[in-house]
Amino acid sequence: MKLRVLALSLTLVSPLHALAEDGPAHDQLQAMSQANRSLNYTGRFLYQFGAEVSTMEIRHAVLDGKEHQRLTHLDGRLVEVIRRGDEVVCLHPDRTLTRISRTETGPLGLAQRLAEDVPAQYNILVDGDGRVAGRNATRMRVAPLDTHRYGYRLWLDRDSRLLLKSEVVDGSGVALERVEFVSIELAPGLTHEDFALPEVVSQSDLNSLPPSHEMQKLALSAEWLPAGFETTGQDWRHAEDDRAPVAAQGYSDGLAAFTVFVEEVKDGSVEEGVSRVGPTVAVSRRLTAPSGAYLVTLVGEIPQVTAERVIQSVRVQDARH
Repeated sequence: MKLRVLALSLTLVSPLHALAEDGPAHDQLQAMSQANRSLNYTGRFLYQFGAEVSTMEIRHAVLDGKEHQRLTHLDGRLVEVIRRGDEVVCLHPDRTLTRISRTETGPLGLAQRLAEDVPAQYNILVDGDGRVAGRNATRMRVAPLDTHRYGYRLWLDRDSRLLLKSEVVDGSGVALERVEFVSIELAPGLTHEDFALPEVVSQSDLNSLPPSHEMQKLALSAEWLPAGFETTGQDWRHAEDDRAPVAAQGYSDGLAAFTVFVEEVKDGSVEEGVSRVGPTVAVSRRLTAPSGAYLVTLVGEIPQVTAERVIQSVRVQDARH
């Protein structure tokens, strides 16, 4: 479950860099991104993540010039993620609230990650017609040009251009993650009340540490990255329970993304290994450097072989020693 929550949090990191040529397919993606940001709508969709399937509800509106969105889990324990402008909060089942310093949230983040241009490491293709949630759709493919990243299949509403269905697929075309609307309503008359925060018992933040914090002295680098991947510049920190803060560095090709986490370890009780949930892989290994011992963990939506090669190239330098 922690891997799944962390995987969802990583969808909040999505800068875009490399360019694709303009053309009909490019125009379709631009229209989709604009529709997903600007239209008011509500809907219910299925979210398949590995072997798990969840039903979720979304409300989306632009109110007073600011984008608002509310994602609600309809099965299992009640969890909500609410965006109001640049503010993003996660409401937990125990009535606690976590504020997140990112603006692109949840399983529908793919539309936002296509907001600018598809990176040069992908081809975009119009792939025919389809039908989703009773609406006519245009099928599209975002196909990688190498084996270091996944591909995407998209279904765009013919009328509104909203993204009605998306799949993350591996090199064999198997869907690792699927988001599919089962019902959708346009222009439903949403107000600020639809995005109001309930009373909570406590609040916490997931924010970057101040520059003066000692963990800022850790310098992370990867000696090998797949073509097109660069550091995102979003060097954020995640603290959980009573553990010390964890230094982190994000990487992205503009569409796919992963994050490398590094924490100091004082003894030999370090959990190394690999786990996968849907398209998300987590690889951990112990790293010994002149400044000490560290646990290095890579989490992101890239193939396992690629993740293992990246983590083997990670180096840590500590200016405190």
